[in-house]
Amino acid sequence: MSKKENCGKVAVITGGSSGIGLEILKKLNECGYKTVCVSRSCTNEETDFFECDLSDSEQTEKTATAIKEKYPIINLIVNNAGLGISGATELLPEEQIRYVMEVDYFAPLIFTRSLLSAVPRGGKIVMISSACALFALPFRNVYCSAKAALNMLSYGLRMELSKSGIKVVTVCPGDIKSGFTENRIKNTRTNERYGESVLSAQQKVDTREHKRMNVGKAGGKIAKICMKKSRALYIIGAKYKFFYFCSKIFSQNFMIKVINKIFN
Repeated sequence: MSKKENCGKVAVITGGSSGIGLEILKKLNECGYKTVCVSRSCTNEETDFFECDLSDSEQTEKTATAIKEKYPIINLIVNNAGLGISGATELLPEEQIRYVMEVDYFAPLIFTRSLLSAVPRGGKIVMISSACALFALPFRNVYCSAKAALNMLSYGLRMELSKSGIKVVTVCPGDIKSGFTENRIKNTRTNERYGESVLSAQQKVDTREHKRMNVGKAGGKIAKICMKKSRALYIIGAKYKFFYFCSKIFSQNFMIKVINKIFN
């Protein structure tokens, strides 16, 4: 799409201050969008900034209301903000689990619901999920569950809004070199049931950082998805596309055994 074609269109991006979110925001700016960043901080002078702690439902709703008052028409919503967590499901503190669910599931739900009245026919809502939503992974179970819930929310909204002419798109990125892995909540608690498995699974993820896709490349791919006619699901990363393809052919039991062997 040309810059002229997008001139005057408003895009709201959560978590647009760093990582994939920042790359998406910059690409949208280059393509003529007026961008609105929703995060705890923002140093990008080319975007409008609304400070918000997305783990706080009440604050999230108030921020959405303030954005609508300033921008009565919002053409694109990108729910990008997310938080990772790793650890044995049995031993993760409940407050950590609820915190991740607030950021990864409830914030996109509340934010989208609050902004929907400003989205016109032809508008688009993009949920930045994760390849972890497509398969269960050992010791990343809570994160996988939160993102799987986000996928179902996105698919359901796509159906509900189909007659309104609003597209809802789910994007599941795989391994991206963005600092996300480093910033996730890491819980290494273990017991005789798990032994060294919790720590070794986390170390396996941490040591793969140099093999991940460049964040600029990933952000560019997602920005293009945001701006073009879109299908329901996009997966970023050849390995995860292959796993997803296999999941449609082989039994769930077989996939669990294979994935457990690779990641556990």
